[in-house]
Amino acid sequence: MSQLTMSFAIEDLGGWLGQKLLPFWAATGFDSQTGAFIEKLDLSAQPSSEDYTRVRLQARQIYVYAQAHTLQLFPDGLALARGAYAFLLEHAWDHDGEGWFHRLRRDGTPLDRTKDCYDHAFMLLAMAWLYRAGGDPEVLQRAKRTIAFVDSSLGLERDGSFDGYTDHAVAEGEAIPLPRRQNPHMHLFEALLALYEASGEQEWFDRAGRILDLFKLRFYAADTGQLTEFFDSDWNEMAVEGALLREPGHHFEWVWLLHRYGQLSGDDSVLPIMEKLFSWGWQHGIDRRPGGVFGAYDELDQTGRVLKGGSKRLWPQTEALKACLALTERCGDPTAKAGSEPLLKSMFTHFVSFDHALWQDQLDGDGKMIAPAIPASSLYHLFLALAEVLRVLPDSAQS
Repeated sequence: MSQLTMSFAIEDLGGWLGQKLLPFWAATGFDSQTGAFIEKLDLSAQPSSEDYTRVRLQARQIYVYAQAHTLQLFPDGLALARGAYAFLLEHAWDHDGEGWFHRLRRDGTPLDRTKDCYDHAFMLLAMAWLYRAGGDPEVLQRAKRTIAFVDSSLGLERDGSFDGYTDHAVAEGEAIPLPRRQNPHMHLFEALLALYEASGEQEWFDRAGRILDLFKLRFYAADTGQLTEFFDSDWNEMAVEGALLREPGHHFEWVWLLHRYGQLSGDDSVLPIMEKLFSWGWQHGIDRRPGGVFGAYDELDQTGRVLKGGSKRLWPQTEALKACLALTERCGDPTAKAGSEPLLKSMFTHFVSFDHALWQDQLDGDGKMIAPAIPASSLYHLFLALAEVLRVLPDSAQS
C-alpha cells in the first residue's frame, strides 16, 4: 500500500511534514519574543490575541519538535523544543513546591497554579523525547522529580495498593475532584513507556505496568471491549451530561499504546485486548453513512448510540489511523489493514490539505466545519499519526 488511491503517495507525507507542516508551526505557531508556542490560530491563520497558554500545549509541541528532530524530518526541531522547555522551566515549574503549573500568561506569568495530572503526563512525554533527542541529563532528572511529585501529590492508594491518580492536587483532607478519568492515566502510560525507551531505566516500565494493571481492573470491560471514561471516587462509572460516555478515539488510542507496550515488553497477551477495543470502536464508532464523512465520531453512549449530532474532531481520526497501523503491524489484521487507506484519504479530504499547514479541527454530522479556531494542540495527534504512517505502511506493503 505504498500508493494510495488518491492524489499523493505515502512517500509524499514526509515532504509535507518536513517542508510545510512543521516549518509553519515553528514560525507562525511560535512566539519568538517569549520563546513559547502559540496556543491557537484564528480561522484566518493569525495567532490568537488571548493572553494565555496551557502548559500541556507547550509540552505537546516540545514533544512534536523533539521527535521530528529525532526522525530527521525537521533539523531545527531540537533547538525549538529546548527553547520552549527553558520557557516552562523558568515560568511553569513551581520552584517552591515542585510540579508544573496549569496555565501561564503569554509572557510567562503564572495564571493558574493548579497542578493537573494530564499536564504532568504531557510534561513527562515532552521530557522523554527531549532527552532522547538531546541527551541532556537535567531533563531526565527533571522527569524524575516530576514523577516523584505526581506520586506524592496526585497518587492514591486503596488498602495499601496503588489506586491510580487524582485529576489534580488538592489540599490535605479535601475530597478528590470528580469525575475521576481514565484519560490522564492513558497519557501517563504513554509517557512512562517513552521514558523507558529513552532512558533504558526499568523503573519507568514498571510504573507503566502499574497503570496497565489499573486499566485492566478499572477502565476496560473485557466482556464488551468497551473503555469506560468517567468514575466516582470508588471507580464506579459516572454519567456525564446524562450519558455513559464512550469515546472511539480513546478506544483506538489505547490500541496503539498497548501495541507499543507489547513491542517493548514482548508480551503478546495484550493482543486480545487490542482486538476487542478496536472491534467495538470500529463497529460502532465509524461513520459509514452514504454521503457522510468517513471517520471516527467524537462520542457514543454505552449502547453505541451516536452523540453530539455525529460531530467529528480531527484527533479521533488520527487515533483510528494509528490503531489500524498498530494491528496491521502486530498481526496483519485484515480489517485494520483495509481501514488505513480510507481513513487517510478522508483526513486529507475533509480535515487537512497538502496545499497548506492548517486543519479543520471539528466537523458537524453533515461535514460542515464548526470549530471556531485552529488549536495548536492537535499537531501532537496529527504528527504522530503521520509519522506512524511513514514508519509502518511502506513495510506492510512489502510483506
